[in-house]
Amino acid sequence: MHAAHAVFLDAIAAKRRLSVRFHSKKLGREVVRVCAPLDFGPLRGAIEPVDHYQLWDLEGRRKPLNIPLLESEIVSMTALDETFDPASIITWNFKPGAWRIARDWGELS
Repeated sequence: MHAAHAVFLDAIAAKRRLSVRFHSKKLGREVVRVCAPLDFGPLRGAIEPVDHYQLWDLEGRRKPLNIPLLESEIVSMTALDETFDPASIITWNFKPGAWRIARDWGELS
């Protein structure tokens, strides 16, 4: 787990935005994104069950807006004062209880 794992978990519970600095394989450089923390664990359908920090790029302009990151790709995660509304992000056919990290997000928990 990343050194800021507790920051990530607290951000899920409080619906806080995160500033995430990470090494982007796609861009070949370090980037910073403002994200909503979604979950931590293996990606659905993955052949190898490797844990990822699953984030939603709140500033993204092009899909996909999900950012799955390995611990080794993350430089830092910092909680911001701003919150996010899970209902504005979760537009897919959500199945209650699907998260690996428990949270109180009402019907989106």
